[in-house]
Amino acid sequence: MKPFALLAALLFAASLRAQTNITVAADGTGQFKSVQEAVMSVPSGSESNPVIIHIKPGVYHELIYIQREKAYFRFVGDNATNTILAYGLYASMTNVDGKPLGTFKTPTVTVDADNFSAENITFKNSAGPVGQALAIRVDGDRASFRNCRFLGWQDTILINRGRQYFENCYIEGHVDFIFGAATAWFEKCQIHCLGNGYITAASTPQDSAYGYVFDHCQITGETNVLTYLGRPWRVYASVTYLNCDMSDVVRPEGWNDWKKELAHTTARYAEFNSTGAGANSSTRPDWTKQLTAHEAAGITVDKVLGGMDGWNPTIAPQYAANRSNIQYGEADGQKLLLDAHVPDGPGPFPVAIIIHGGGWSSGDKETDIVPVFAPVATNFTWFTIAYRLAPTNRWPACFDDVQTAVRWVKQHATEYKGDPDHIALLGYSAGGHLVTLAGTLAAKDLHVQAIVGMAPPTDLVWDNEHRGNLSTSMRNLFAFDSTNITDDRRALLKQYSPLTYVKPGLQPFLLIQGSADRTVPYPETTNFFAALQAANVPCDLMVITNGQHRIADWSSFNPDWQSQLAAWLNDKLR
Repeated sequence: MKPFALLAALLFAASLRAQTNITVAADGTGQFKSVQEAVMSVPSGSESNPVIIHIKPGVYHELIYIQREKAYFRFVGDNATNTILAYGLYASMTNVDGKPLGTFKTPTVTVDADNFSAENITFKNSAGPVGQALAIRVDGDRASFRNCRFLGWQDTILINRGRQYFENCYIEGHVDFIFGAATAWFEKCQIHCLGNGYITAASTPQDSAYGYVFDHCQITGETNVLTYLGRPWRVYASVTYLNCDMSDVVRPEGWNDWKKELAHTTARYAEFNSTGAGANSSTRPDWTKQLTAHEAAGITVDKVLGGMDGWNPTIAPQYAANRSNIQYGEADGQKLLLDAHVPDGPGPFPVAIIIHGGGWSSGDKETDIVPVFAPVATNFTWFTIAYRLAPTNRWPACFDDVQTAVRWVKQHATEYKGDPDHIALLGYSAGGHLVTLAGTLAAKDLHVQAIVGMAPPTDLVWDNEHRGNLSTSMRNLFAFDSTNITDDRRALLKQYSPLTYVKPGLQPFLLIQGSADRTVPYPETTNFFAALQAANVPCDLMVITNGQHRIADWSSFNPDWQSQLAAWLNDKLR
């Protein structure tokens, strides 16, 4: 090879290794026509720089293997109904040696790597009713699937080990079509039964606290089909159905013991608030359990999937930043970092700056607000910032960092297709305090066009007196050495309370508050709202009736609140 050609090849290979956004198109308009070729083109991704493989509509008839070292890979389709990964291996097929393949060698897609995710994709085994034939096998940890379809007959999904999360997915099959030893959460999925059989065949290890949890799922089936909710592949099988709608496809007895009498004392089969024609609790076996409301409330995504690393799969990976860890400043030798989320299109777009919660001492820039704002933020450029946390960094470090971020965004917004004259500050909990304080202090170089405080502490004096003593957060933030509320401390808390600085002429405020919030009580926010009204400040209050402090739960009480937030921002920033 000539030196120039060799150099060009090396440069191309280097650029390809660095490429994290790849397009696959069956019609040849992408960088690759094969999904597997795209997978093999990049060695691995990382949390801050995932490998994103965009798969255009088409049927991709191929076997796909995501190797162990290929962590942080994402498959992103446009629509699951027309973006299909399909193959037709089945267990009784013979290999080159004339021996049966066996169940575990039949998957269309095998995920051996950690931190894999897929959105808007169909995983299909096209073999049909010929016995065991896997659409997908997952051996990696922390895999998540959103708006995906899994099509097969027997043994459609093998979740072999690790933790997996399925949201708004469609899963169909006949016998044991969700099986394996993993811990998995299924949120708002449709489980469709094609023939008389069994939905689950869990092989949960004895020392695993949870196996499969189905939450707010729907169980449907073909005409005259009858199914069991599960049978124990291994005797410590754990399967729980929470708030699921079960059609008459579910047999009255619900569960099957697979002729394993020992499972009557070892299997962990449970239901809570099952509804529909197949949900008669009085006909279930006495070796299964109907949970109380208190017991069911203790089964959450965080508890089931959190593990030692605190994995939070409810943060949808499609919301990952376009650019991560951009330095916006430096303080006390620490680099201050933010992430940029930039929409498609020419812009300029209105800008949102996101300030996370966490009691001023925890949290990070891609949690809490990101998963609730991202679905409605398609026409915003938005930045999520990290700031210095207490008790390592005392007040006013966190507030100084917010101010630094605002100045940086005003200076650099246009580089990210943002409009520096149309900026909103959004903060949740402790972040809500920081943005409402920035808005009420109204320093000229920090002025923005709108403030959104979600469950914001706005009167630190009232907040702590309501508790009866100084909270741990306040002691960490201000270096207080006791819980006593003295006059000096009361004066300091007042000095850093947004309520103190309410006056005419401020930019518009939107306050969003759960009426049942006990962390930041509802009256604290309504008092602040009343003060804004009295000063003739344009302001709106959105009440999440019965909502508590956890922002991720608010859509359960008001499914439209995110859309209402986006509408308010669009109105104020237009």
